[in-house]
Amino acid sequence: MNGRLELKRLIRNTLAALIVIFVFASCKTAPPLPGIVRPFGMIGDDADMYIYMPIEKNKKIAEPILTSVGGESMKQALSRTTAVYSGVFVKDRLTEIRICATGKYPYGMTDSIFKKKNGWEPKKTKEKYKYYKSSYVDISIPSPQIACLVMGPDNRQNMEVFLGKLSKPEEAMFSQRFDALVNSGSQDIGIFVKNGDFFLGQIIGVQLGLPVGVIEMYLKKNSEVENEYLYDLSIETKNVMTASLLKLFFKKQLKADVRLEENKLIIENRSVTESRIIEIIKSLYNY
Repeated sequence: MNGRLELKRLIRNTLAALIVIFVFASCKTAPPLPGIVRPFGMIGDDADMYIYMPIEKNKKIAEPILTSVGGESMKQALSRTTAVYSGVFVKDRLTEIRICATGKYPYGMTDSIFKKKNGWEPKKTKEKYKYYKSSYVDISIPSPQIACLVMGPDNRQNMEVFLGKLSKPEEAMFSQRFDALVNSGSQDIGIFVKNGDFFLGQIIGVQLGLPVGVIEMYLKKNSEVENEYLYDLSIETKNVMTASLLKLFFKKQLKADVRLEENKLIIENRSVTESRIIEIIKSLYNY
């Protein structure tokens, strides 16, 4: 419990420092370093879960999620952000979260914000990208268009390795639908889950230990109902028995029409409140 509270405190301090950069930094910045930006290629191909969240149409969801660790001023930072690409890696005690955010970020003040006396250790990669290391959070703003964070326990990915994927991305294999969403410029939210048991456990509240495969969830604002989204959910299972059990569970719990295609459960065009989405994503980040 103490470790989790300490993590929250450090993340809050980190994001507070970011806010100063985003909101008050001068527009004069150092020349951007070269690098090809492929956000999920930076996250890597071995995450348990990937979340794509465009900000413009989803601020009412993004704000409470990010301000819960960064404070109310994080709303101002979001005004500079186009989209957040994140990967969740399930560890024994704490999850590791890797984030690549895209937008317009002045980055010339990082040395004056992330000071050694405040616990930040300044570093530089072989490619001369600056980054700042602390106990639980490492951060870099390698160009005016990118902000990178790696949060988690001691064995989290090294920021130098993370930034190395700017030019040598490790592309994850996604479904055609998720890949199309990420590259479409759409404002829909996408969640692509490889560790299906973790996803179901966070939502249901107990690890079922069922043999499930990839889970995909897509969320789109309901233009006809305020504070509501419509979602599509698909769950791949390893066998017919698991599919039948989950179908029965979701029909009872959600009172939803559940379609079964071979071993895949499909729920389409189902409504969900913004507050419930916030609860779900917070539980998936597990901070």
